[in-house]
Amino acid sequence: MNKFNFKGMLQGIGMSLTQVRPEIMLVSGIISVLGGTIYACTKTEKAKKAVEETKADLKTIEEQIKIPENVDILPETKRQIKVEKGRQYIRVYGHALYKFIKIYGVPALLWLGGMGMICGGHGELRKLNRGLTADILAGSQLMKEYRERVAKAVGEEVEQKIFMGAQEGMVTVLEKDEETGEEKLVQKPGDIFYAQPGSIFARNYTQANTDIMYRQFTDQFLDSRVDAINHKLELGVMRAYTGLDVFRELGFNENALGQDEQIDALMHYGISGNARKVPDPEMRRLKITRLRGYEEQWDAGRGINVYVPCLRIDFNFYPLEGKI
Repeated sequence: MNKFNFKGMLQGIGMSLTQVRPEIMLVSGIISVLGGTIYACTKTEKAKKAVEETKADLKTIEEQIKIPENVDILPETKRQIKVEKGRQYIRVYGHALYKFIKIYGVPALLWLGGMGMICGGHGELRKLNRGLTADILAGSQLMKEYRERVAKAVGEEVEQKIFMGAQEGMVTVLEKDEETGEEKLVQKPGDIFYAQPGSIFARNYTQANTDIMYRQFTDQFLDSRVDAINHKLELGVMRAYTGLDVFRELGFNENALGQDEQIDALMHYGISGNARKVPDPEMRRLKITRLRGYEEQWDAGRGINVYVPCLRIDFNFYPLEGKI
């Protein structure tokens, strides 16, 4: 019979909590600030009353302690009157401060605690993002070295197909007869993208996941938008493009952006146009690696799977930290 490992369970829970600690701190901080604001709003009437009482006390001091007019008094006496008046003012303001601490003390603690948790959570997220960037950079370098070894062994063209996830096979495509104008299904050999390998930034560029209207113009749409991005970088209109910015400029819809680590990488990687921090002009230009093939999609009208033209594209993104 297996013995229940209570210590191991606690360690597992601790590791899980450590991974989500930044999110917990941010959410707790927001709730604390919001709670403090709401609680402070409930104290508005008490605060108004305290202000009115303080005004009344100050008015009383002004009426009771003042230097008599048209009366000759010694300078020493005038100084004593002013000192006493100052003491009374200090007493009233000190009492008012005590009242406001009692009224807004708890909301203030909630605000301070909440802001502290928000700042702490933000700091934790920055550490995690730096770690993610370092891991991706190291992984990219290892992948580059591996691809170079494979290319030497099998050739660059074959290696690119392997890396991009293209496999040769028979595809069923919808083509239009030039003479009759009728559409018909045709079987022919072609490169099929079965999976989504390549780098973490690689995507299929198709009509299904972008805003392009005509499949046959995929290359033209892609090239024109890449040229527009590079033109803005050259002119300095844009200091940099994150991967997320590039994807949206190229027309990718939200479903094609990815999830979790992929989105984080797209936010921290991209292309910088800052010539001072990126001296190499080639690194200041967006470059696209592409491979033409087919992607399988469901044709609801015919009730079958068909293959549509597809560009498998990858990007020359690099970490933007310190380069913008």
